[in-house]
Amino acid sequence: MNFAAIMALLNYGLILIYGVLLSIDISGGWTSKKDKHLTAVIIAVLLIAQIVVSFIFGTQATEKLYPLITHIPLICALFLFMKRPVWISIVSVFTAYLCCQIPKWTSILVLYISNSALLSEICYTIAVFISYAILHIFLVKPAYEAMNYSRQTLFFLGSLPAFYYIFDYASTVYSNILYADIIVVNESLPTISILFYIVFISMYHRELKKRYSTELENSVLSMELKQSDSELAILKKSLEETATYRHDMRHHFMILGEYVKNGDTEKALQYISSAQGDIDRLTPKQYCKNKSTNLILSYYGTMAERSGIRFAAKVNIPEILTIPETEICTLLSNGIENAIHAASRCSSDNRWIEIDFNTRKDNLLISIRNSYVDEVIIKDGLPLSTRPLHGLGVKSISNIAARHGGMYSFDAADGVFTMRVVLRQN
Repeated sequence: MNFAAIMALLNYGLILIYGVLLSIDISGGWTSKKDKHLTAVIIAVLLIAQIVVSFIFGTQATEKLYPLITHIPLICALFLFMKRPVWISIVSVFTAYLCCQIPKWTSILVLYISNSALLSEICYTIAVFISYAILHIFLVKPAYEAMNYSRQTLFFLGSLPAFYYIFDYASTVYSNILYADIIVVNESLPTISILFYIVFISMYHRELKKRYSTELENSVLSMELKQSDSELAILKKSLEETATYRHDMRHHFMILGEYVKNGDTEKALQYISSAQGDIDRLTPKQYCKNKSTNLILSYYGTMAERSGIRFAAKVNIPEILTIPETEICTLLSNGIENAIHAASRCSSDNRWIEIDFNTRKDNLLISIRNSYVDEVIIKDGLPLSTRPLHGLGVKSISNIAARHGGMYSFDAADGVFTMRVVLRQN
């Protein structure tokens, strides 16, 4: 046995190690020391199986039995012992097999140029190490994340490696039709690759738009939560000013006493009127014991009344809620602002908003009803806004409901628009 044959035998075992390590990397890598020990056992078992089968049946038979003695056991090991999902295990092995063609093609190219079997095998060995290092850096993590992104992405990414696996074995191992100069067979792999590329571009564009839309909604929700936090801070400051004003009432009474004592009734009445205005401006109405909710309802109730809208709120909730107050603020602010905008466009005798906010078991139930006159279009369960840069508020409402395992609905009929939200308290 010459040195080239020895190198070929070593490369036969080396490519097995290369394929096993790459399959494990793509499917999630090592998560514990136990995985490293399992990897060593898997490699040892598969090498022994190949040696035994090759010794009994010969090299050609071993090549044809390779899926049975290597690929299927490797998939089973990933699924059963390393606890990887079965489809990710399958796609990982197919992808690793596809990557095994890089050292093979390098070896063939060197052999074609140099006509040296020894140099070809040496370059094969070098290509195994270099390609593994490159793939480990640039392929492993993106492939794993893409496969876990969605079931659709997993099947799509696995389709090309699976097709190549079947094509390679059918046309080169179990038959020689790839080298029989059959044009349909020769052109099938490039055609499939082109179709894969076309579908990939289309799918990538769709997923990119979906991700951009999700990021935009999350960004808007984050901005609204920050805005709600600021609004709550302002309203709380107003409440503190009210408490201070109440504390200073004795000073007002002293001033009024002096006016009355001096018989200056007109100035006393003016002072009372001014003080009453300050009190009305600072003092929020009492809707419930929960301070944040009460402040929001008081703020928007005053805004609605200034627009000539009859505002009624029936609230029965505990003083402390488990849902963050910024999210409650965002939900109520968006819902009531939309209601005020819609009701303000109605005739003066048909402007009204009714709010019902209560608890039932572990759920918060929110209902906002208002009058409207314009046409309301509801698509995919959400009302569409005709105003520019609007419509993201209802998406924020739906996101908050989804975040807390709740539900939402929007209905418009007979001049009454209804928003219902159910939030599950943790």
